[in-house]
Amino acid sequence: MAKIRTLAFRDLQKVKKMISMLPAAENENFYFGLGEAYIPFPLNFLHSVLPLKFKFCNESYVATDKNELTGMISLNALPGNHCSWRINKLILKENAYDVGRQLVDYVVSRYGAAGANTFTVRVDDHQEETIELFSKGCGFRVCSSEQLWRMKEINLQQPYFDKSFFRPFKNTDAQAVAILCNELISPYFRYSLEKKKQEFYDLMFSGLSKNTYFKYVLEDNSKNPIKGYFSIQTDDNKNFILDINLIQPYIEHYPDVINFCIGQILMRKKDFNLYILNKKYQSTSSKTEDYLTSNGFECINHRIVMVKDFYKRIQEPERFGKPAIVFNDIGRKPAFKI
Repeated sequence: MAKIRTLAFRDLQKVKKMISMLPAAENENFYFGLGEAYIPFPLNFLHSVLPLKFKFCNESYVATDKNELTGMISLNALPGNHCSWRINKLILKENAYDVGRQLVDYVVSRYGAAGANTFTVRVDDHQEETIELFSKGCGFRVCSSEQLWRMKEINLQQPYFDKSFFRPFKNTDAQAVAILCNELISPYFRYSLEKKKQEFYDLMFSGLSKNTYFKYVLEDNSKNPIKGYFSIQTDDNKNFILDINLIQPYIEHYPDVINFCIGQILMRKKDFNLYILNKKYQSTSSKTEDYLTSNGFECINHRIVMVKDFYKRIQEPERFGKPAIVFNDIGRKPAFKI
């Protein structure tokens, strides 16, 4: 049985050594953001004693066996939703399946007991061993999937949709946007993947984050004016990911949204790559995929979304008036027979 403790600075070189053993196509992704997994002293001590709702950094743990590091896991809470946590990194030594299961079970138990109720992980569809570890070994269920499509050539076309329908997102829109996004999620996945309005708020000091977001809404003059929400995300000012959420009657304006976003990016950057995120758990995903396929987009990544819900047991009324002794090993008298 491996021992599990918080990631320390002295572990980083050992983790990098494990990453170097991975195929070149994969280890680059693991190296990216590894520095965020470690919280320096004394911030790590202060962060460890914070309640879940106040945590703001990744938390990482390592498994050791006879002073040899055999695995690392890192997770973070979704911004604005401290009850939903995402496992964003799992690095294991070769043939360390049981260590991986122990690390996952540890964080699920630890954070579940503190108030978290949903854990998610996104795994590339070709990583069959990792999918098996989370599903068969740790009790995660395959919820759905996400696709990342790349626009081969950046083309700015003449829009036929009035630009006045697009405006920047405001925090006062968060409630309406959360309702819109949750209605798009298929009912079977809604409990585990539903959004809270706090997840859409512009956070204080967001400019210090490595990820930059530009958020907009599609607004119409009606009783429920917001018909769509879309965001542009980048972490290097070179590659931009577009996440579009449109209700069914407005899905035909998908190309207008893309065209509008290209125009917004061109005001800041002339040379860039554009990617579209298609979430298969949304009711509009099939139409989105048809559009992307027929308009020259290339699917470059397919990730399986896996979920584990930390359910709270419903209390049932007692059926017996007297307690039943199941095990008693503290007296000299014969055990009570039930």
